[in-house]
Amino acid sequence: MINEVFRSIGLSQNEIKIYLSLLELGPSLMGQICGKTKIHRRNVYDSIEMLKDKGFISSTIVNNRNVFEAVDPKRILDILDERKTSVEQILTQLIGKQSQKQTLVKVYTGLNGRKVIFEDKLKYTGEQYVLGAHSPSEKISAYLENYHNRRIKKKMSTKMLFVNQDKLTAKKFGEYKFIEARLLPDEFSSPIAINIYGNKTAILLGSGSIEPITILIEDEGLSNDFKIYFNMMWKISKPI
Repeated sequence: MINEVFRSIGLSQNEIKIYLSLLELGPSLMGQICGKTKIHRRNVYDSIEMLKDKGFISSTIVNNRNVFEAVDPKRILDILDERKTSVEQILTQLIGKQSQKQTLVKVYTGLNGRKVIFEDKLKYTGEQYVLGAHSPSEKISAYLENYHNRRIKKKMSTKMLFVNQDKLTAKKFGEYKFIEARLLPDEFSSPIAINIYGNKTAILLGSGSIEPITILIEDEGLSNDFKIYFNMMWKISKPI
């Protein structure tokens, strides 16, 4: 869990290992860090420089020798806030440079790509639809809890049609505020979940050991067609 969170905010595996080792060691010399992490000295030096630039460690000179120390973990939130502020300062300039010719179809891979879709869904206040919903994997469950907490605060309504094999999950999601959940007919079985919101349709493929692939299509005609299809399936679906 710790490693996954650190990777999500941009730290490499070596940087994570060095930061965590320094938390345990306290102020340390280069040799002590190498001994603790078992990483080659050259790579340790490069990673330390990156961690210093990112604000995760500090260094002082004691008896003409560099001593390195991990910043207080409580400072990490401050570091992330500072980065957010820096991005906000240039956001207007970046939007000004953005091409008006946007790609209508985008493909994302991995869990981070999937999270892009859920963050995008939070921008749409109208009713949303999920066709072929499945039980989420353990890797994304914690994120989805956070997502639904934010969705509930925005009072965003969602209708979800679950595959019949996932009755327990459908029941759990049906207990969330602003969610209506039903079960698809027994014969409906698909590894694909389709999210429809605004003028967008997101097709979610992959679960378990398969690398998630998410296809986002921005087309009002297509999303309207999928809404019609969803409503047809809703009429023949079963209550939980």
